[in-house]
Amino acid sequence: MSGLPASQYYQDHGKGINIRSCFSVRTYKLGDIIAEGSYSKVRIAYKKGGEGTKERVACKMVNRNRTSLEFVTKFLPRELAIVQCVSHPHIAKIFDVFDKGNKVYIFMELCDGGDLLQYVQKNGPLLEETVKYFFRQIVSAVAYIHSLDISHRDLKCENVLFNSRNRIKIVDFGFARWCDSMDVSKTFCGSTSYAAPEILQGVPYNPKLYDSWSLGCVLFIMLTSTMPFDETNPKKMLKDQLRRAINFNHRGDFRHISIQAKCLVIELLEPNPNRRTTVQRLNKNCWLKT
Repeated sequence: MSGLPASQYYQDHGKGINIRSCFSVRTYKLGDIIAEGSYSKVRIAYKKGGEGTKERVACKMVNRNRTSLEFVTKFLPRELAIVQCVSHPHIAKIFDVFDKGNKVYIFMELCDGGDLLQYVQKNGPLLEETVKYFFRQIVSAVAYIHSLDISHRDLKCENVLFNSRNRIKIVDFGFARWCDSMDVSKTFCGSTSYAAPEILQGVPYNPKLYDSWSLGCVLFIMLTSTMPFDETNPKKMLKDQLRRAINFNHRGDFRHISIQAKCLVIELLEPNPNRRTTVQRLNKNCWLKT
């Protein structure tokens, strides 16, 4: 943040954000590392309550020294502001954010039930009733942030976690941004496997419709336990996307998948963003509501 703490950066830029300069060991105690990325780590943490009680939470620790200047000055402040203004049953709850030295500590709801990709890898293609149950929760969360004019831009099975009660929780708003229905973005982010064709082509895109495409990938994975396109060859992947080469047959015997479910996948994985199903229309889909 060009030497400024996140709280000062957002105060200067007109975005209110509740970040404190340090946290007391009397409130939180850090535990073991449970996940690690190139610039951040996630630890188990213990939040002290009344009468000596301890609540297990998660702490995402972001190290500014390991990130790019663009991340520090744009993506991180945006993430910190967004996660503190969202509140939804299927989005991991944020408890506190602390800015200390070169690190930012985000204390949040612990989701220790694994992620959706692990669940599918363990169980294989899911029954449609199970798919509907999980997908409704995901769509509910995405529809909520879209109603606030926020796009996630990194929706993938690895960012769909389960809590101890097997309820869906969306996490990782590192690439999220504010946008309305007419906004276009020129920042190409997210995971290649879940990237819409406009991302691979490097053209300005509608962030909310990018989320719709990623949801189509998530839905396909739950139904088939495979990726809709082969991401090992991005050029071929883009060609397959543009010619709508979503084949439910050559990847296995998926005759059990209903026509309605397949049609919904096709509507979401529509290469023309202007024809792609929006999350608002998705909420009214007959197959999903049944």
